[in-house]
Amino acid sequence: MWQLRIDGASNQKGAGAGVVITTPDGTLLEQAITLGFSASNNEAEYEALLAGLRLAKELAIKKLAIYSDSQLITNQASSEYMAKHPRMILYLDKVQELLKAFPTFTIQQVPRVENAHADALASLGSTLDTQFRRSISVEHLEDPSWQDPIIDYLTNGNLPADKSEARKV
Repeated sequence: MWQLRIDGASNQKGAGAGVVITTPDGTLLEQAITLGFSASNNEAEYEALLAGLRLAKELAIKKLAIYSDSQLITNQASSEYMAKHPRMILYLDKVQELLKAFPTFTIQQVPRVENAHADALASLGSTLDTQFRRSISVEHLEDPSWQDPIIDYLTNGNLPADKSEARKV
């Protein structure tokens, strides 16, 4: 089964959504979304779910496990709670329409700590300037960058061309 983890965030700076799809082989597809309109936290949560469902549909996923830390969203989407607010009814209708694309799906509330990845993306989306579209790469550094010349010298015998830097190594 493919996994979809979603989260929404709304604050003074704006609103955003985070989507993380995990393929059966463990590959991650991540998306941070900046909402260009005022949204409550619940609306941001629904926007995250809708974005995730649209992406999963585009990928022709047939078996999907959906996880969110929002009790309201998970319970409304699984028909355990009724939506009462007019805007929540509209969101829920759209979710139910998109869920028809998945022959097999589950939706489950998870603790916030288990949804930290989607939460981080939603927070990022809620704080970015909406004027610019961007792609953000994330690099993992195993060691502090200042160690690079030392490691290069110890493993390859290379010294920096600058004499002052070479003496430091």
